[in-house]
Amino acid sequence: MPPPLPAARRTSPRVVLVHTVTFKQARQLVPVLIPILAATGFGGGMTTVVLLAIGITLLSLAAAALSWWRFSYADGPAAVVVTRGLLSRSVRTVPNDRIRGVEVEEPVVHRLFGLVRVRIDAAAGTAGQDEEVLVDGVPRAEGDRLRVAVLTHRAPAGEPSADDVETPAEEEELFRWRNRWLLYAPLVGSYLALPAAGVAALFRLGDELPDPLLDPLPDVEVPGGWVIALLVAGGLLLLIAGSIIGAAVVNWKFRLVRRGGTLVAVRGLFTRRHTELEIDRIRGASVSQGLGMRWVGAARTGALVTGLADAERRGQLLPLGPRGEGWALAHRLVEDPGPLTAHPPAALRRRIVRALVLGVLVTAGGALLLATTGRWDLLVAGVVLTVLGVPLARGLYAGLGHAVGPRSFSVRSGWLVRTEAVLEQRAVIGWQVRQSWFQRRAGLATVTACVGAGSGGYDAVDMDAAEVPAFTAAASGPWAGALAPAGARD
Repeated sequence: MPPPLPAARRTSPRVVLVHTVTFKQARQLVPVLIPILAATGFGGGMTTVVLLAIGITLLSLAAAALSWWRFSYADGPAAVVVTRGLLSRSVRTVPNDRIRGVEVEEPVVHRLFGLVRVRIDAAAGTAGQDEEVLVDGVPRAEGDRLRVAVLTHRAPAGEPSADDVETPAEEEELFRWRNRWLLYAPLVGSYLALPAAGVAALFRLGDELPDPLLDPLPDVEVPGGWVIALLVAGGLLLLIAGSIIGAAVVNWKFRLVRRGGTLVAVRGLFTRRHTELEIDRIRGASVSQGLGMRWVGAARTGALVTGLADAERRGQLLPLGPRGEGWALAHRLVEDPGPLTAHPPAALRRRIVRALVLGVLVTAGGALLLATTGRWDLLVAGVVLTVLGVPLARGLYAGLGHAVGPRSFSVRSGWLVRTEAVLEQRAVIGWQVRQSWFQRRAGLATVTACVGAGSGGYDAVDMDAAEVPAFTAAASGPWAGALAPAGARD
């Protein structure tokens, strides 16, 4: 008979105030309330605004109180159970052996009330359901207790024991953030996305300003070229500053330590995140470099963890830093399989042909357009594509490679973002070999290592078809040696 779960626990009542202030539950009702108010002809004015604010606040308070009242959780030696719902009750049970990691978050409002929320990653989701359990609004001490209990697969009945307090697991620091690495942020697309949207919104706002607001401005004669140059320079400065600020907010005081059998990452300026990953669940590491990052020798490193939700963020081990630091961290988790093997010249020829064919087609279309309408812009674009086709093809080819070692293997691909994944042999659950008609003619094949971690599949693009059986057998076991694409049998 399985051991019974301890008594159900409730979150802190203070979470009702947190959800009221943030309108967490009430936000879901806004799309329904707006058409109702519009249909009833609710008048405008300050009184209406005040009444609406009071009504939405009371609605948020009532919804938050009901949600807190009907939510409970319990953690035991075998599973975590979460119960929620008012009219429709939901009981979710997650076995401990399906739990992949735990993240403790401290958003700003939660921190003001002394609360945290605990996210438990579990490979036990169903269709349409997130593969995580969220316990929102517990005191920091309870969040730490729950994290320890879940990750060690045990359930202390009360506070942590004296042994847990007096003999904590020894910590080994693997990585610590350096503020000078923020200078890499403008070279990372994800950090540029938000400031780019902000710059675009500012330009749009400038276009929408009414003329009366612009009339008081002094009428200064400025050459058009200078105006464009100032706007471009100002936009670039805003992009650079925004990306640096964004990287600082997300990665503030980032620190990665090894504590017993887990990796612990702590980060964040406004929202502090404490993420723990079981080392036994890690099946590999990935090192990615954008085009700009390669110019300055920067990289990002992530862990490939089985069944981890939001793996791109939660599996981050080095959010941004020198390439050497990233590879040193990756090889501490997975054995280095050795130098990459370059793909055959046929892979380079294939890329050159594709690049030149595109450029020639655009050039021909541009020449026809010039002859019929006099427009020359498409012709110039075609000539540029043709001239840049060969360097681009060489860059794409330089990103290809694969390697196999005694206990691990790696594959690399990409140009704008070049990613190399280093995987343990035990990570492979299957192989897929694909060949187009052109690949068969060239004796090439694309081999995908199917794994239960990270993105789920990692490609060795356009490798020699004759090398596929030996590569797959060495990278996973003799069972994969039967893979022989058409190019290898001809």
